[in-house]
Amino acid sequence: MITLFKGLGLLLRDNELYHSPFEKQVAHWKNLSEEQIRSEVALLAKAKSQWLVASIIGWQAASLLILGLITNYLWRDDFQISFTRVVIVFGSWVSILFVIWFMANMFDHTAGFERWMRAFNSRARISSDVDSVETVADALEMLKHYPEVLDYKQAVSARRELRHEDVVIMRELGRMRQHSELVGKLNHVGEDGLRLQPAF
Repeated sequence: MITLFKGLGLLLRDNELYHSPFEKQVAHWKNLSEEQIRSEVALLAKAKSQWLVASIIGWQAASLLILGLITNYLWRDDFQISFTRVVIVFGSWVSILFVIWFMANMFDHTAGFERWMRAFNSRARISSDVDSVETVADALEMLKHYPEVLDYKQAVSARRELRHEDVVIMRELGRMRQHSELVGKLNHVGEDGLRLQPAF
């Protein structure tokens, strides 16, 4: 269980990082070593298997407990089985299961299955399973044109292999620089023509 809590703690730390300023994300991934990433992946793998078992048992226990409470409430005075009572029990149970499913789906974005997969994918080596050809080509194009993207790549490569999250960061660094350039050009378009127009 200690491993499970450590894994959930790592997910929560990732959640906090993804909501932090982009500069903090860049600094975090730039400073990660190969040993740190491998140890995190190993921890996540063990914690995920424990989380699957615990979540299945937990959700099943919650749904059966609710079914027991509903049944006990309807049959606490007498034990006569009627069609109406059976419909009420199963109708209520299905409704509550839907609420539990909805809660689990919301939880999924923070520490559920989707979040575990994102944690693994961000630390995965660059491959066709995680990074599309277009994504890698886009990062390469940014790398050729913008010095800050190249600086990031060189700093990371000196410490470890490039990972999926590094490709994401390189693309975003390039897009930010590209956006600044386009805004600058946009602000200057038509300025010369405007100066030549006579004032009324």
